[in-house]
Amino acid sequence: ELPLSKGARGSLKLLSIASGMTMLEHGHGGEELTLVLKGAFRDKVGRFGVGDVADLDEETEHCPVIEEGETCICLFATEAPSRYKTFIGRLLQPLLGI
Repeated sequence: ELPLSKGARGSLKLLSIASGMTMLEHGHGGEELTLVLKGAFRDKVGRFGVGDVADLDEETEHCPVIEEGETCICLFATEAPSRYKTFIGRLLQPLLGI
């Protein structure tokens, strides 16, 4: 997690996910912006590669899949924590800080 200025809400995180991995299905507790810095991922919204920004809201639920070939590194800013659909996701969330 990266530091925010005083008074800022939400969180800013840098995430590195291995090639071919599938993230846990989740929704959002508010707005989420994800900037792809390296690699690419796909979800039901579309494909996001280097320089693309995924702009998602609390109504979006998705299960990102990292494309084969290289690690995907993303910077993402969220207003509120994600909402995981599975028991495992909810269990891991506090441990991984996601």
